[in-house]
Amino acid sequence: MHHSRMIVIHFFVLLICTSITYSASIESEISSYSNYIWRGTTFSENRPVLQLTVDGEHNSGFFLSGFFSNAEFSDPALGENSQVTHEVDLSTGKRWISNDLELQVAYNRFLFPGAEIFEAQELNVYLNIKRLILELSYMDSYFGYEGAYKYIRIGYEWIYTKTLGGTIFVGYNMFDNPKGHIISRELCASCGETAETTSGAGNPNYVDIYFSNRKTLKNNLTLELALNWTNRSEYFVEDSSIKKEKARDFAAIIGMSLPFNI
Repeated sequence: MHHSRMIVIHFFVLLICTSITYSASIESEISSYSNYIWRGTTFSENRPVLQLTVDGEHNSGFFLSGFFSNAEFSDPALGENSQVTHEVDLSTGKRWISNDLELQVAYNRFLFPGAEIFEAQELNVYLNIKRLILELSYMDSYFGYEGAYKYIRIGYEWIYTKTLGGTIFVGYNMFDNPKGHIISRELCASCGETAETTSGAGNPNYVDIYFSNRKTLKNNLTLELALNWTNRSEYFVEDSSIKKEKARDFAAIIGMSLPFNI
């Protein structure tokens, strides 16, 4: 926990110093959602979340950003300290923006204070050309499990009116090793070739589809209604053997976001 807190403190010190010294802008937003869906998987056990995003960007396009949310998931196979209650994501990278093009290359660090076994890092590329979106991601391990994870999604965003818009994304999640059949970081010194797990993180490879509509009010408050579908399967342990079943494949999410000044 101490390690995660120090990373967060150093991040905010760097963000503030950068904004003061190099004419950087800081944007922030607070949001609330009925469910926290990340690439087709709930990170809140289908419960509501409160989230905060802070983004500082230099005139050159280099940026630092932080994301904070309550979260809820666990995996007994990873030991006693594997109960997630909140999440902190830190990102840095560079953006290139023109009239019809947005390109972002970022390094993301996922932190789970009190459940550090799940911490992970990611390289991410985001491209938006005339509202057609392509995103590529790579993680060398997936939230406590060995084996690379790769993600690709395509999407499109459109504008119905000046205050009403929508997006649709289709993503594909790829795992080098199916969860439930690999050795976890914590258990590798004592377990066999198979690490039993009750986690439903989404192996084998699966598709997720996310469709969202947003309405912006006069005070910049944004209301959102989203639908998520996935063909994800999840593993569970029964009678000392690993079995697989279909995960919850559909979720409706309502939310609101409000930008504010720091």
